[in-house]
Amino acid sequence: ATEDWIFRDMDPNCKLLFLWRNQNTVVIGRFQNAWKECNTRKMDADNIYLARRQNGGGAVFHDLGNTNFTFLNSKSSFNKAINNQIILNALSQFNIVAKASGRNDLVIESDEGEKKFSGSAFKDTRDRAFHHGTLLINADLSKLANYLNPDPKKLVSKGIASVRSRVVNLQELNPHITHDSLSQALIKSFFDYYQSECPVEI
Repeated sequence: ATEDWIFRDMDPNCKLLFLWRNQNTVVIGRFQNAWKECNTRKMDADNIYLARRQNGGGAVFHDLGNTNFTFLNSKSSFNKAINNQIILNALSQFNIVAKASGRNDLVIESDEGEKKFSGSAFKDTRDRAFHHGTLLINADLSKLANYLNPDPKKLVSKGIASVRSRVVNLQELNPHITHDSLSQALIKSFFDYYQSECPVEI
């Protein structure tokens, strides 16, 4: 809701970076049916929040081991490659060499192939756009499966063991990464890229 308010209220000529977290929340896409996708009874029993984002895509699970970013700016100056580079530059402060892969992911190379630590999505209107995504720091990668009603065929091909083998928490690469330290690195990278600074609003 905060992200949506900023998006609607902002001056589209500004470039904004919003860093945030959700505690134990299933976030569904704009067009998903919560009662069809989610085990709402188990979510109620475990005090799991439910949120709907303003763009499409599937369900994801957020906890405090997951830091979220949103880049907001005018539609004419929207450039996800710049946003990705700001994140990659921030990670280089922790001696992590990563890259953008495909349309939406940030990954690192490992002996087992590419491992994903960030996924993202996009939204635009007539004059503004945003790019938001996740950064796995120390997220519980098993919890999403507890609260979804998956298609059995998808579960076979994309089961939790398969997902775990393809993703990585950033703390596995550098144990000194926390929400606060990564946020500070992202803020510095954002300011450095645009060669400008402003007070950080909490």
